[in-house]
Amino acid sequence: MCILGIYAISDDENTVVKEDFFWKLNEVIAEIGNSKELLIAGDFNSRTGKKTDNLVVGLFGEEVINDNGDKLIDICEQNFLKILNRYFQHKKIHQYTWHQDKQQLRSIIDYVIA
Repeated sequence: MCILGIYAISDDENTVVKEDFFWKLNEVIAEIGNSKELLIAGDFNSRTGKKTDNLVVGLFGEEVINDNGDKLIDICEQNFLKILNRYFQHKKIHQYTWHQDKQQLRSIIDYVIA
C-alpha cells in the first residue's frame, strides 16, 4: 500500500502554478500505477460538490465546486479513484473541515481518496 499526504495549492493561486501542482500529483499517481493500493489524504483546497450516479463524488457533500475541485475530480476519474468522504452521510457538524464562525463560512476541503 502507498499512502500520500497532500497539502494542495490554494484555489486563489495563479492558474499556471495550480496546473503544475495537479500535473505533478497526477504524475506521482501514474507512477505508482496499479501495482499497489493507493490512499491519498489531506487538505486539497478543493470543493468537489455532490453528484448522483458518479463514480468519483458521492451524494453527501456541499453544493459548491471550485477550480481545484474540478481538477481533483479529473485526476480521480483518470486514475479510477474515489473521494471517500462523499459516500457516507454525517451530521453537518462533522462534515465540514474548514470554518470561519464570525462570517458563518464553512467548507469541505480535506479528503480521503482511494
